Amino acid sequence: MSFVHPGYLWFLSLLAIPIILHLFHFRRFKRFYFPSLKYLKEQEQEKKSVKKLRRLLILISRLLTFSALILAFAQPFFKQATQTKNGIPVTAIYVDNSLSMSAKGTEGELFSEAREIAKNIITKSTGNTRFFIVTNGFLGTERKLHSKATALEVIDKITLNKSPRAMEQVLQWQQEYLNRYHREIASISKVNSVYISDFQKSTNSFSAFKHEQTPWNEQAYIIQCLPQNSDNLFVDSVWMENPVHKPGQSCKLNFRVKNVGENDAEDVPVTVLFDGKTRMTNLSINAQSSATSHMFFTPNTPGYMEGKVSVSDRSITFDDDFYFTNELETQGNVVLVNGESGEASTAKVFSTEPFYQLESCSEFSFNKRLLNQADLLILNGINELPSGLISDVNAFIAQGGSVFCIPGNNINMTDYKQFLNMLGLSGFNGKVTTGNQLSEISYASNFFNGMFDKQQTALNLPLLKSVYALRDYRQANAEVLLKLRNQLPLMLAVKQKGTCYLLTTELSKSNGGFTANALFPSILLRSAELSLRSFPSYFTIGAAGVLEIPSNANQDEPLTLNSSAETFIPKQMVTDGMVRLQLNQPELNERITEGFYTVKSSQVLGKLAFNLNRSESNTALLSQDVLKFQFEQAGFSNVSIQRMRDGNSSFEFSMEKPSSFWRTFVLLALLFLLVEMAILKFWKS
Repeated sequence: MSFVHPGYLWFLSLLAIPIILHLFHFRRFKRFYFPSLKYLKEQEQEKKSVKKLRRLLILISRLLTFSALILAFAQPFFKQATQTKNGIPVTAIYVDNSLSMSAKGTEGELFSEAREIAKNIITKSTGNTRFFIVTNGFLGTERKLHSKATALEVIDKITLNKSPRAMEQVLQWQQEYLNRYHREIASISKVNSVYISDFQKSTNSFSAFKHEQTPWNEQAYIIQCLPQNSDNLFVDSVWMENPVHKPGQSCKLNFRVKNVGENDAEDVPVTVLFDGKTRMTNLSINAQSSATSHMFFTPNTPGYMEGKVSVSDRSITFDDDFYFTNELETQGNVVLVNGESGEASTAKVFSTEPFYQLESCSEFSFNKRLLNQADLLILNGINELPSGLISDVNAFIAQGGSVFCIPGNNINMTDYKQFLNMLGLSGFNGKVTTGNQLSEISYASNFFNGMFDKQQTALNLPLLKSVYALRDYRQANAEVLLKLRNQLPLMLAVKQKGTCYLLTTELSKSNGGFTANALFPSILLRSAELSLRSFPSYFTIGAAGVLEIPSNANQDEPLTLNSSAETFIPKQMVTDGMVRLQLNQPELNERITEGFYTVKSSQVLGKLAFNLNRSESNTALLSQDVLKFQFEQAGFSNVSIQRMRDGNSSFEFSMEKPSSFWRTFVLLALLFLLVEMAILKFWKS
């Protein structure tokens, strides 16, 4: 048997006082003289024995009463046989400080209730226990054991963290540190692992974690915090109907709002702020569903525009705002490389569009420096593709540039096979001279979105005399944009970091006059429009990845991210003429907040919008049975689960569970007191 408060056992020494009084307290007798005392002596001897027995029973009852009370205050409990190892006891407490814990509980936010529970556990612990406090921050400062006093200070300093963590990451983090501490610093005898969270389905995965056999004894205590209301509305995504906009051109802004609650939401107010203008609308969203809407804006000022879509939701508010940016372009840069079969009408298409800056050169005077600021590279009628040009084109696509390839009338099949293999295509299989009438336009493709007023089934296009056969295009995941009657592609797009648009026919008038049809300038201008490079509309904090920006050869200053509150330099690398900003570094994720940031060097390069992760917006929680099953499947043998419904003030939790024993001793004290009272009342002298 062990005690929560063993110091109280010293009060047992006070029980010697009534024992001493009993042994040394003698009554004085008066002497009376009688003629014959024999009978009286016999009677007196009999009464004296009964009195001694009565007094002894009273003494024992009182001793047992006080002993039971002292033991009750000491709070005894029985340790399991496996808990007798040498070493320090550790209580590892995980406090979920993700944004989902900002949901309203009975007595405030779930996060506040979770902190109070953690402090209560620490306060009630024994004096020699050490504490390991874990949050979603995974900070280096968390990798230490604390005393009771410092652990309470750490709990008070925990704040909400914008980076959600899967439970398997938390378990792995905790297990790695405790193993290292036990191996390198001090022996651990026992670990009580306490996990305080709402345990959402979206973030509580155990698939990649398996609990190792530990040299210490371990008990897992799971405390699930339940919100008052699990309904939640949030903005899921925002996108533009067209990727690039020009001043004075109407643009369609689309947005989607999700309802993950169990109740339908009627007339939900949605506010859209874009280009300095504010619009409002109302949406009705069914339970466990989403609704999509749109608004039209006509911006006029070139540059990056800030936007925000907000939904009114009283339950959970961290995901109510969605930030985005959009660039209003003033110029597109096109590089045209003409081969010996190059068609002059290609250049004429861009000469009629002042929006595009066209730079032309021959295949022999091409220099890759021309691609530094280019959005679209057009290979116009080149018959032989040098390996150096193929390498430059490959690097340009890898940097996010787009290429429009128009083959010549007498191409080198080997060169083009090398070029097409780079795209994942097998190469041309000679020329086909039959069935070369256009039969199908992929109207569903984003490429043709908004180009036609209506879909046409009868296509009035000239017959092409010959096309290059490209049959195994499906293996490259290429998208066929134009298809011939013989089922061969006339135009297809291969999407990598950049996009390659490929025509399978040469453009000479003797081959059918495809350039004279209105479809030709339309697809050429459309490919140039889709090739305009701009920053992504938004990033997600913690999942942003890498942002690639064309490097300026004269640029000496590092790129910085600037908000209204602070400026910092993200990790960056310059390779192949590109600056790669690392936007998913742990230190950056800690500092960055939702909102807008300007990318600067010696000049402003653009704007970025950052949003909080929406993975915790889905408020569905794991059930108690599923939660226990997952922990046991992960390798935990001793698992105890409690659910907090009515706030932390009414929540009772004790890892050692001594309460049943101290209550038992209180009942025993009452029983012994009743025995003493019965003796005094019914056993008369």
